[in-house]
Amino acid sequence: MDPGSPYVEAMVVDSARIVATGTAAALRAACPDAVEQTARGVIVPGFVDSHFYLQRGGIKVVDLFPDREPTIDEFQEAMARTALDADWNGADPPTPAERRQGLIRIQPLLHGLGITTVVDPWATAETVRGYHAAHRDGGLSLRVVAMPYFEGLRDAVTTAEEVIDAIGGLGVGSGFGDDTLSFGALKVYVDGEGKRMQALRERPWPATGEHGVRAISDADLDRIALFCARNGWALGVHAIGGRAMRLALESFARVDAVVPLRDLRFRLIHAYLEPDARVLAEAARLGVLVSSQPAIQWHNGAWLRDSVGADEANPLRSWLDAGVRVALGSDGPYFPFDPLRLMWFTRTRAVRGLETPVGIAQRLTPEEALRAATTDAAFAAFTEHDRGMLSPGRLADWAELTVDPLTASDDDLAGATVARTVAGGRIVYDAA
Repeated sequence: MDPGSPYVEAMVVDSARIVATGTAAALRAACPDAVEQTARGVIVPGFVDSHFYLQRGGIKVVDLFPDREPTIDEFQEAMARTALDADWNGADPPTPAERRQGLIRIQPLLHGLGITTVVDPWATAETVRGYHAAHRDGGLSLRVVAMPYFEGLRDAVTTAEEVIDAIGGLGVGSGFGDDTLSFGALKVYVDGEGKRMQALRERPWPATGEHGVRAISDADLDRIALFCARNGWALGVHAIGGRAMRLALESFARVDAVVPLRDLRFRLIHAYLEPDARVLAEAARLGVLVSSQPAIQWHNGAWLRDSVGADEANPLRSWLDAGVRVALGSDGPYFPFDPLRLMWFTRTRAVRGLETPVGIAQRLTPEEALRAATTDAAFAAFTEHDRGMLSPGRLADWAELTVDPLTASDDDLAGATVARTVAGGRIVYDAA
């Protein structure tokens, strides 16, 4: 998705990075000793999932497939079938060894979907220790961006001051790390879950008469946001409902008056239920991103339409038209996470159980969908200088697809698969 060279015929890779792109003839002449490999499909940048619970997914793999490795289709089917179940069904919590086994086993399955980078929004201390141990021992083939998360904050077990002290004690900020493991945005909750009618709406939920759940006070959100802005941390807020988005942006605006936010990559996570024109404009003004999970709209779209009349839930066209950058993710393993399907969701607005799409005015173009799954997702992960495009100097991370996602029909995209995935110039998945 390099706007200067959207299509190239060949690449040269050396020491895990792309060193040249151009025509095959020109590169053969420039690098006569290079070993040639022929792609088996159309090459696109490796997919970046901006919202995937990687270690929790790994635990589910260990739990559901204790004695064998699942196929990619079996893996996806099992994750969908058990989405509402506990991650782990053992009598005791998973041991560090079981968590490590899960991490090792889930990575090849995600590579089989063309994914080379995952942003994990559940980076508790235990989770980060697991990633650090795996990285130290050479056990990460996926590139991981960890979003620090303090589970007790939304339940008032942990205070804002404790979060600030813990994060401040690290002495680093978002983007710190290396090509394999780094920190992303700090994550907090402003409201609850949509399907449980906890999303904070401007209007009450018809079934409950309540507006939803407020998960953090203005004062605590302001304190955390100001700390982040002053100390090089981006802040990602789980905000599903329109009122939650408005309250988050009002907090961001108060901080912006003290420390400009435009270049800090604060973001709204999910942001799919009824953002109004003021929310769209304010997010654009502040440079706030949206981390979107279109599989939620596919999965819950019929219920959202029937329960609150939300025909245009997950309004990605509105966000883009307002000037807001959108990064695609999945909320996997609890929602579908195949990047080709995610792009298909955004292009078609298809909804599970319905014969006709819902909210077709919010559809994305093929170019917009691919950019959101690669270039803009890499930007949201603080990795845009290394990932998200196939151009000289960037990491040699790519997926070889059976179709060209920019020219394929929606039906052909829905049936497409990954032929091969490469990370750092090394083949990490091969369908042959």
